[in-house]
Amino acid sequence: MFQRYGFPMTEDGTARQDDMRAGLPPEAMGARPGPGSVLMKVLSAFLSGALLVALFLFIIPQIGSLEEVWSSITSMTPSTVVWLLIGALAIRALLAEAYVPLIPGLSFFRSLIARESSSAVSNVIPGPSGTATQYVVLRSWGVSTQRFAGATVGVSVITDALVFAAPGIFFALWVLLGMPAETGTHNVWLVGLIAGAVTAVTLALVIGIARSDPLARLVGRVGQSCVNPARRLFGKDRVTTWPDQASGIRAETLLQVRGNATVLSACIGGGYLLNGILLVSCLWACGVEKSLMPMSMGLFLYGVGRLATIVPITPGAVGVAEVAYTAVYMTVLGDEDQSAVVAGVLVYRALTYALPLVTGAIAYVVWRVMRRHEIRELAEAELSS
Repeated sequence: MFQRYGFPMTEDGTARQDDMRAGLPPEAMGARPGPGSVLMKVLSAFLSGALLVALFLFIIPQIGSLEEVWSSITSMTPSTVVWLLIGALAIRALLAEAYVPLIPGLSFFRSLIARESSSAVSNVIPGPSGTATQYVVLRSWGVSTQRFAGATVGVSVITDALVFAAPGIFFALWVLLGMPAETGTHNVWLVGLIAGAVTAVTLALVIGIARSDPLARLVGRVGQSCVNPARRLFGKDRVTTWPDQASGIRAETLLQVRGNATVLSACIGGGYLLNGILLVSCLWACGVEKSLMPMSMGLFLYGVGRLATIVPITPGAVGVAEVAYTAVYMTVLGDEDQSAVVAGVLVYRALTYALPLVTGAIAYVVWRVMRRHEIRELAEAELSS
């Protein structure tokens, strides 16, 4: 097999039609990044470093001292740290399980190896590097390009829809529970109304697109109409394929969801919910009072912060997520427990950004060892036959 633009090729040099319809950019399928992509990676890496420096040298000192933040972190008991770590690992497991029903024959263990390797790379290298890593690992175990791309597109679309819809749902839950919180609701209604509007639009679009292919094409047409003026400004060709791509993504997502809705809801929705619970638990562990920020309010604010980081400007949203989550919680809580909020967000990011670097490195080593044994066994079987 030959490789061209990241797609498997037949011996006559033509790409298989199924793989060409994969729905992911060539770089995500293992192709080399172009000059523009390399430039964006460099800029993203620079921005990541600049944001981290700004976070610790300028932002944190403005809202609390580093000593107080460190004191809040070290105040956690060992048992609390263990429970937070278990929660973070449970999230990793749910993310891996989401791919199992979408790729027949894929075991949970292999999906976990591929997913963790992907997470580690995407937290360091910008662009679709993580997707490319996951593709390479799963491809080595015989997963087809189209099957992988379909699963990836399906999971991504469902995840993004949930990110847009969840803040308003969490806000409604907080209101239905009687708006529990002693203080610290300075701007919660303004943020909640905006989140509710976003949720309403998202649900209307998701339901409408699921029922209507013409609506999906219309959304694609509107999207390309919005980006084409900017593309002309930078001397790039007009986009004309978004209506067809939107129709294809709709069809692929419906295909993936059909028969797997329960499992996908449990894995993707459960992973999202656990992330919110983990962040609120980290804030509590670092000193934020539960009476000031009950779980329902904390989940709502997590949803708003997660929405603010949906576009991965930096690898793993490093620097951006820390600032976004801190700003959202401080906007509503006001001046209460500033250092505790910063400390809780940093602990959460250690569990969701730094931890995958460790588990991903271990997963990559395990994959290399497994492949070495599998290749050796295959060679021995061919010799014996």
